[in-house]
Amino acid sequence: MLLKESSVLRKIPSVIEEKQLLILDSLRFTIDIVDYNYENIENRILKISEGKENKKFPQLFNYTWCFLDSIRRFIMLFQVLATDDNYEMIEPIKYVNDSRNTYQHMEARIDESLIDNRQPFYGKLKWTYHDKISKEAYRFIAISGILYGDPGKVDFVNFDENRLIENIYLETVDKKQKTEINISQLYLDFKGVVKDLETGLEKKISEHNLELNNWASTQDIILKVKRTIPPEK
Repeated sequence: MLLKESSVLRKIPSVIEEKQLLILDSLRFTIDIVDYNYENIENRILKISEGKENKKFPQLFNYTWCFLDSIRRFIMLFQVLATDDNYEMIEPIKYVNDSRNTYQHMEARIDESLIDNRQPFYGKLKWTYHDKISKEAYRFIAISGILYGDPGKVDFVNFDENRLIENIYLETVDKKQKTEINISQLYLDFKGVVKDLETGLEKKISEHNLELNNWASTQDIILKVKRTIPPEK
């Protein structure tokens, strides 16, 4: 879980300027979406690797592209905030933009993807799975559609045998060339940005002697409205 219940992002002081408050709360919600999607990516991949799930690739690729898209949204939201460092905090995750933009404009790149590069429309996912019982490692490649091109190179360099799943890559197309992004590393980089954001907020709140606010009663709530159904005549 990226954000603990005690996170400052869940308890933003109510006295700050309204626009900043709402943006910070939107960042908090976006972080939870990113976390949810990555958790589901790893869970799906683990089930596939262990032979417990098969042919549910639409869900897996949906989580993957939503993960990238949500990090891009985090960047765009963050750039609306007032900052003292010219937004240097988000530099470590900006490399998400190329892959995310490919997805956003995929319909305009059909020839580049499907024809020129013989790449499935939603790309390929590659990862390493370590079977701790047999003490063997496997590299998986999930194809989002018909395999009609080269499935890609399999590489076991620099893997950590203590982790069940690692080195999750999404291979896609960008500007007529194959490209790939390390989903696992992006999550770690994003985690670092979130930590820096929390630390920076805590420092500013302390400097201005502000009180944290409990938003539990007005945050992520459900409104239930009852309507009486008139009797039949």
